[in-house]
Amino acid sequence: MKLYKKGDDSSYTLGVFPTIELLEHKPDIVKRVVVHSSIEENRGYPKIKELCALHHIPIDVHDATINKLSPKSNCYAIGVFKTFYEPLQKGNHIVLVNPMDMGNMGTIMRTMLGFGYQDLAIIRPAVDIFNPHVVRSSMGALFSLRIHYYESIDEYLKEFGDHQCYPFMLKGAKNIHQVKPVTPHSLDLWK
Repeated sequence: MKLYKKGDDSSYTLGVFPTIELLEHKPDIVKRVVVHSSIEENRGYPKIKELCALHHIPIDVHDATINKLSPKSNCYAIGVFKTFYEPLQKGNHIVLVNPMDMGNMGTIMRTMLGFGYQDLAIIRPAVDIFNPHVVRSSMGALFSLRIHYYESIDEYLKEFGDHQCYPFMLKGAKNIHQVKPVTPHSLDLWK
């Protein structure tokens, strides 16, 4: 197995928890799961075995692959999956304009789910959401979201122009306590 490169048709999770999230939310895109020989000590392994058996997903024990792909010594599982895109649904969205930090992208994905948002529009240029560092920092939240890339904010607005936009900007902003959000809306985060 090779290191991920932008544009590859498959990527991978790094860690037990993101791998479980992948298996629970998107089992149909999983190609296989690779585990370290010492995973038996990890309490998440029974869940991985259960989900792989349920969905007929092979598990390979291969320490060399884990060591090659994971920069951390405490990685016990890698879930190999096909990259995917889903169209955004009508409803409330988060819109990120030119996000470039992989760790921040993962944090935003986790936070979105915490606030009940499942649709994410990303305006290019932007970070690659399938980079394993983004997948890991999202802690698997990626697999519960609908994400679509747009070439410009105008392209996004052409499709979702009926959304009330609430941009997060320093100048011209309203006090958040004065805003009464309507649905559908878009929270626009600019770099």
